[in-house]
Amino acid sequence: MVSKVSMVLILLTCSLPAHSDGTAAAHYKTGTLAVDVSGPDVGMQLRLPMTRGDTSGGTRQILSTAEIVERLKDATKLFVFPDGAKCQPESANAFAVDTQGRPTTAEGNIQAMYRFRCDGATSVRIATIGVRFSDQLPGLEKLKLKITTEKDEVSQELAPPNGDVTF
Repeated sequence: MVSKVSMVLILLTCSLPAHSDGTAAAHYKTGTLAVDVSGPDVGMQLRLPMTRGDTSGGTRQILSTAEIVERLKDATKLFVFPDGAKCQPESANAFAVDTQGRPTTAEGNIQAMYRFRCDGATSVRIATIGVRFSDQLPGLEKLKLKITTEKDEVSQELAPPNGDVTF
């Protein structure tokens, strides 16, 4: 008779990719970006779920989870605002989380939060934001956006995730 612990171990082993040559790696192919534009402040939250995949076919991800997290901390390379809006990052934080949502230094889902102060937003309406993830996140194929402003809520998808979002 198989014990409950043995059964869990068997199921876990069967669900993980069996790549003894080290070709299984973390991939970040899709994500969601929530943007909140409120007066002179713009807040953003990015979520990138991790998937594991076989990389033996030459599609090996060049960057580790830690390297991606570091790249996501540089908000000035990820977002472009209209010139007159004078937006500057007030905070940018990114980290990997385990399956319980606790920060981890290992591979995991990635979360990032950004806050911008746009001193020119009183004279220039923020109606577009350039999203520039392609250079920083190789392999990201699709990004779902949800943009909330004082007057409207817009949902759209970017594929590839490098373009201008108008709202």
